[in-house]
Amino acid sequence: MAGMTTSKILDNTVISAFINEIRAIELIEICQKEYFLVTTDCVYGETSRGFSQAIVDSNYKNIRVIKKNGGQKYDIALDYLRNRYPYLHEGELSTFLVALLYYEIDGKPYYYVTDDRKIREKIDEIITSVDLVNIIGVKVHHFRHTGTIGLIKRLCQKGCLSKENIISIISDLQDSDFRVTDKLIDELRDCSK
Repeated sequence: MAGMTTSKILDNTVISAFINEIRAIELIEICQKEYFLVTTDCVYGETSRGFSQAIVDSNYKNIRVIKKNGGQKYDIALDYLRNRYPYLHEGELSTFLVALLYYEIDGKPYYYVTDDRKIREKIDEIITSVDLVNIIGVKVHHFRHTGTIGLIKRLCQKGCLSKENIISIISDLQDSDFRVTDKLIDELRDCSK
């Protein structure tokens, strides 16, 4: 953990996939050995409503939970995003804002990790919104984001997952309700070669 500098800001889609769909290995434990794991109290609440407290406690022991009161810019930006994109969930919006305000703008290494298609499709629009730029006071030209599969591929590339781990993950994903394309499954297979 000494050389660890990148933070992964996780929303509930990723945490739930790590807990529920991918059961063969403890991905949260593996991730926390390589990255700082961060989420919001909103996402913690979502996870708590979906799993037993024992499972939540076990998985959140190494995830930093940022409280709702994120400061004036955060609160104003969250209100703006809620109103502008009412179909996006607060968990995704809150973790997006943490990544934007506390990592991207501050120049800290990070990746926002979500599997929510709706927010991923809107990220470029959101970060270039004149209204949001006025709220946060800076133009953002790049925002780092990935999904569960991208994070797993990165762990594989770093040597944190074995070929057997990848085979087990693929099996778990194919036996679950997790939406994953054949192309992404093939990319997972390829990264373990």
